[in-house]
Amino acid sequence: MTTVFLNCSANTLRTADLPTRVAAAARAGFAGIGLRVSDYLHANMPDGQIRDLLDQHGLRVLEMEHNWDWAKGEDPVEEAMFSFADRIGIRHLNVPMFAEHPLPELVEPFGALCDRAAEHGVLVGFEFLPYSHVRTLDEAWRVVSAANRPNGGITLDLWHWFRSGARTQDLAGIPPSAITTLQLCDVLPQPGPDLTDEARHRRLLPGRGAGDTLGVLRALREHGVNAPVSVEVFSDDLDARPAAEAARLAFDAGALTLGRAGVTAPSWTTTLEEGR
Repeated sequence: MTTVFLNCSANTLRTADLPTRVAAAARAGFAGIGLRVSDYLHANMPDGQIRDLLDQHGLRVLEMEHNWDWAKGEDPVEEAMFSFADRIGIRHLNVPMFAEHPLPELVEPFGALCDRAAEHGVLVGFEFLPYSHVRTLDEAWRVVSAANRPNGGITLDLWHWFRSGARTQDLAGIPPSAITTLQLCDVLPQPGPDLTDEARHRRLLPGRGAGDTLGVLRALREHGVNAPVSVEVFSDDLDARPAAEAARLAFDAGALTLGRAGVTAPSWTTTLEEGR
């Protein structure tokens, strides 16, 4: 296993159209990309054309994401997500929770979402965000563990790790396999007054900020975590650069950081791996 399996998350190249994004990510060395549902729906491309585009560049889609209140039950957006999984292929969904619900009331809906995703061979990673209603690793794990679904786990984003005040000892009691995916990025030395704004505009490339990125990566390795790895950098600075340059900077920073930490990015499969 090598860092050739590094993935480019949806928001690292968020201003690029789908063909530009795929070409830039592949040229930079990424093995896959992530997509928001809107990226798929607004591409105005038939599913077969999207598959051909990915195949042409040797890429797969690791993850899909969209912010919706899944605690209310099935939502129309799921049809697009699962259609993509069935026709093109993904590995997992990343799902935060921005609507206000007590944690115990999220357990049954999260389990139900996992059950619906399982019908399509899809994993579900619950992402904690310090400015959402599930703010910490512990809170996410309380929901995931209580739901107790084999395809349910945690999306661990390093920006959220650092800004939520997480510590490596917080991993104790969480099975390594419960980490569905790992997202690399870094933080400014001091948090801004608005974490939501900072998270969406001023993240730094992995290994280029004030977070103890190498320490966290080594702790995850020692804990036994072997989840697929993405570079997710919401950055106005990256947005202002050509997609090819932004992708190259993201891949190089991610690969260098993993190498310095002695961590490899494992290979992964999609829901349609055999068909691809």
